[in-house]
Amino acid sequence: MQTINHNENTSYLSEDRKSSKKHKKGFPFKTLIFIVLIIAIYVLFIEDDDSIVPASIRSEITGKYFVYDTPDVPSKREDIYVLYSSLNDADKCVYNMFLDLVENKNIEKYESAVSISETKNTELGDDYLWNVFYAMCYDHPEYFYLLIDPSMVECYTVEKNDYITYIFNMKDTATDEDPMVKKLEQAADDFLKDIDITASDEEIELAIHDKLLDTVTYDSEILESMDKDDYQWDLGNTAYGALVADSAGRTNHAVCSGYAFAFEYLLQKSGIPCAYITGSANTIPSSEKDQPDHAWNAVKINNRWYETDVTWDDNEFEEDEEFAAMLKKDTEKYFNLCHQYYNKTTKEMEFIPATDDTLFEIEGYEPYNASFDTKHIRSTEGTDDFTNSLIPIAE
Repeated sequence: MQTINHNENTSYLSEDRKSSKKHKKGFPFKTLIFIVLIIAIYVLFIEDDDSIVPASIRSEITGKYFVYDTPDVPSKREDIYVLYSSLNDADKCVYNMFLDLVENKNIEKYESAVSISETKNTELGDDYLWNVFYAMCYDHPEYFYLLIDPSMVECYTVEKNDYITYIFNMKDTATDEDPMVKKLEQAADDFLKDIDITASDEEIELAIHDKLLDTVTYDSEILESMDKDDYQWDLGNTAYGALVADSAGRTNHAVCSGYAFAFEYLLQKSGIPCAYITGSANTIPSSEKDQPDHAWNAVKINNRWYETDVTWDDNEFEEDEEFAAMLKKDTEKYFNLCHQYYNKTTKEMEFIPATDDTLFEIEGYEPYNASFDTKHIRSTEGTDDFTNSLIPIAE
């Protein structure tokens, strides 16, 4: 999994308000008062907006627009969108602006904007609004293409009267994302066909977890290429890779981020809140399995939060299929092995010891324990710190 950083900013604006006035012959006192009120409203709203954004630019904003310091009332969304649920009202409006921009990306010259005072912008930091952008992306695995190419969202700024206005649009791309999104949706629907979504949340989660283990193959080739400084995300880093194919066309191939986004997407489609956690996963002592950049999930089951790592539960023994077949005969211990990182508390994930629960004793072989002492730690840096801070601790 690769951490993405975006070094641009964001902001919002508000819409013009128009008023009409009726004139009566002789201008009686009540009419005069009415006109004064209309002028006051014009000064307070229209003139005030124009003092933040030039009218020529404001007229080109066809999408959403508001002032961050005085946000609109944000829309309500289902609690399956975990990060959105934890944002403050202003950030929810930013999130909704980005979401609206993506949903209207096929409209020509569609632009949205947000204005923010220089004081508030300095307080939050230059990258803050892009943090909200990634919160939206992490909540919506179906928009995987934004993570493949974050520069699809373009931004320019206008500064006026102690306000910065960030104006956003989506650039035209050579790739056609819409058919790929439909293909992902269809793959997810096909995946869920033999999952009983009328069952309890615990049963649905377990069924999705176990089927993903059987469906997805860990993409070692992508992992090797991720060490390059100029690495850009592969489809195998997304839900598309896990449920459809990676960028090389290998069916159901993904790395940890792909597993985690697929798990999130499938649970969301089943009505279960799920979030994408970023951090590190390491063995104790350190080994070749260590992943300094890793991804797993937080899941809400019956009003309680858990953490699950589908990737590390996916134990593959491709080099010795005969040995793997013998391991699977001990169904209880093999189940334990494939659920070692399933529905744990955050504290438990920080240290999961190897135990005899996964110690196999097979005739003709030395006793074999496929598990390790491990630790999973949530990231506390940059955008990952922001998104992780929105995810409840599993207790």
